[in-house]
Amino acid sequence: METKVISRHIDRLFLDPNNYRFIDSKEYHKVDEVDISDPRIQQKTFNLLVGKNNDNVSDLITSFKANGILKLDPIQVKTLDDNFLVIEGNRRTAALKFLYSEFKKGNNVGKLTLESFKSIEVVSISGDNPIQHLITMGLHHISGKRKWSPVNQAQLIKDLKYIHGMQEEDICNSLSISKHNLRRNIRVLALIERYKNSDFGDQFEPNMYSLFEEIIKKTEIKSWLGWDDNKLEPTILENEEKLFSWISREEFVDDEGEENQQIIIKEPIITKSHEIRDLSKIITDKKAIDHMERSRNITAGFTFSDAIGETRLHNAIDIIRKETQVAFQFSEYMIERDFITIATLRDKLDKLLPSSRSLISNTERLSQNYFDQINSHFSKIEIYNYRRLENITIEKLSKINIFVGSNNYGKTSFIEAIYLLSQMNNINGFIEVEQYRGKFYNDFHSRWIDRNFTPISIQGDFNSANTSLSISRSVSEDEDIDKLNYISSISFDAEVGDESFNSIVNLYTNREPELYYSKSHSLCYATFTSPFRHNPKLVKNAHAKAIREKYFQDIMDFIRSFLDPNIEKVEMVNIEGDSRFQVSSLKHDNVIDITKYGEGLQRIFEIALLIGYSQNGIICIDEIDSGIHKSLLIDFTEFVQTISKRFNVQVFMTTHSKECIDAFIENTCDNEDLTAYILSDRDGEINCKHVEGKRLERLVENLNLDIR
Repeated sequence: METKVISRHIDRLFLDPNNYRFIDSKEYHKVDEVDISDPRIQQKTFNLLVGKNNDNVSDLITSFKANGILKLDPIQVKTLDDNFLVIEGNRRTAALKFLYSEFKKGNNVGKLTLESFKSIEVVSISGDNPIQHLITMGLHHISGKRKWSPVNQAQLIKDLKYIHGMQEEDICNSLSISKHNLRRNIRVLALIERYKNSDFGDQFEPNMYSLFEEIIKKTEIKSWLGWDDNKLEPTILENEEKLFSWISREEFVDDEGEENQQIIIKEPIITKSHEIRDLSKIITDKKAIDHMERSRNITAGFTFSDAIGETRLHNAIDIIRKETQVAFQFSEYMIERDFITIATLRDKLDKLLPSSRSLISNTERLSQNYFDQINSHFSKIEIYNYRRLENITIEKLSKINIFVGSNNYGKTSFIEAIYLLSQMNNINGFIEVEQYRGKFYNDFHSRWIDRNFTPISIQGDFNSANTSLSISRSVSEDEDIDKLNYISSISFDAEVGDESFNSIVNLYTNREPELYYSKSHSLCYATFTSPFRHNPKLVKNAHAKAIREKYFQDIMDFIRSFLDPNIEKVEMVNIEGDSRFQVSSLKHDNVIDITKYGEGLQRIFEIALLIGYSQNGIICIDEIDSGIHKSLLIDFTEFVQTISKRFNVQVFMTTHSKECIDAFIENTCDNEDLTAYILSDRDGEINCKHVEGKRLERLVENLNLDIR
């Protein structure tokens, strides 16, 4: 193909009546080349190009008047007898022809002159290879900025492949399109051609292309049609006919006797591409499709579908979850009517939970302490099996016991095991640990226990008595159990000296667990606290005891002395049914919720309360130094040792901070009551080595030993 730039009069440039721009027009009919120059054909082509009131070329008319004819993008032509046929630039040529007629009438044409129309610079393309002409147009109107409608683009691609025999790869390279785009265009056009040949074909409009494109995109609908990508046709013709009817107007005869018969026209059920996406989700749901056809409404069918109902339910639950969090964040702005609304919503949500009976909750069932008097606490503990801990003996336990090690070395597991042993067959202790482990703030499903359970076996010496706890899973053979909804049973077997205490929990999918025990016993009072776990009910009970037994002031004295001298008091205040700790300070005119203070103050406040609450028992403190500034550690560790001695509480704590160990050594308390346990991981096996207080003191002072 050769090209050269030439200048010709506007009257020698003929518009192309077979331009792909016209293919989607109902007025389009292919014109033989010998008839192209016919004045009637040229006038009709001109009318199609400029549109009513020149709307299709108004932008070009304005531009030509203002700027003249720019040479940046010349018109491309090929010879047609003694004249030239426009290959690319038909719209610009039509605009210039209109302006030339205006010029001849003496009307204003801006910067254009007679010379402008007599000598229009064009690019003449020689050669009769039609493929080159098609590609030239395709580059402008498929890959370029001035795109044709999708139908016209698809038609050119189809002609290149099937009429002119181009290979797919060559078409893609020539037009800079992907093979996926090419094949999809051909499939869509094939479906459109089938629609045009159907009973509804006269209703086709170019803007319907997106409907057919979405149909071809949706594998569910293609499968329902039995669409064959090779033959470009469906194999289930009755479904194709249904589909065409849904996107078309239909005429019905209102049969009320021959004299009163009326033709009723019903609008299409589907008119937008997003409705095809909805259709794909219910296409195999006969009930939903029938409902859609009866109502002539895609939304009605969509909402009638069971599958869609499930999807909408999950979407609704997701929205509830997200928006509930927002409501929590801004709950301080709630007023009376908001509380009423929330209560109503809560009742509705309760009705959505028929399986809520299968939830496990940490109830207020009281467990009796086995020992009336505590002369000594744990002196030795053997963990045979608890999570990653196997066959580990912890000896020479003292009043203050610190478990030290890096993350994932089982520090928390150690103190959990000790806490469980102290709870014996008190099922609530086990539920509390599982609740914390699973990060459940409230109730959790029975299946969590069954799915994550591993056997537990722990033994120890407490108050000069041998104690043991075994927790195992079993399957009950009781004939009275609802076998259909039964999951499994968890058995608790505890011993203190010669006495045994047993409990069992039967887990179900559809109702609350069944608990069986003759007596629920704990060894002593025990609490568990962690910066990652919060038990507001426990802290409130601890506060009540501190007030009742008059040691709360000691806690406040420490806070004022070492944290904030401006704090006057901390009180439990009931705010619209919710009990909160409120702080009065010399710095503020109003009381402030304790959560507005730093993590250090909150942590110290909680630990101090729980030590007093655990009187004559034990307390397990995970990451004791978390949130507490290192400058406070010496005074705080001394405070912990002092009040634990006052209330006869054995303390088990974890840390990975050397500064925390240093603080216990450097405070003024007797280190005879201090033992550290260094945890290590050797080839996946956790080891525990103890270092007594005096030896630990020498190691830290003389060698600056980092025992993490």
